[in-house]
Amino acid sequence: MTMKINPLDLADLLERNGYALDEDSGEVYTDPESKTEFLVTLAATGHLTVKHNAEFQLGFHIPHWKCYQSLKDYCNQFPHEQQCKCYDV
Repeated sequence: MTMKINPLDLADLLERNGYALDEDSGEVYTDPESKTEFLVTLAATGHLTVKHNAEFQLGFHIPHWKCYQSLKDYCNQFPHEQQCKCYDV
């Protein structure tokens, strides 16, 4: 299955739309009074994961956040992504 958007592009788009991102964990933060319907939709479609924190509160996380040590590792996981394709010229 090819991802519709890679984790780094998803993070960039979320930040452009006013969401904050924890650079270490990939957790997506929003203002406590903001509605989270968009994040719930992303989680329901597999673009975000939902995890409990130490206080057992649910949080939204970008899957595969910072689990790649190199572009080679990334391309092993997602070989059909444009940046992973090689062409003979």
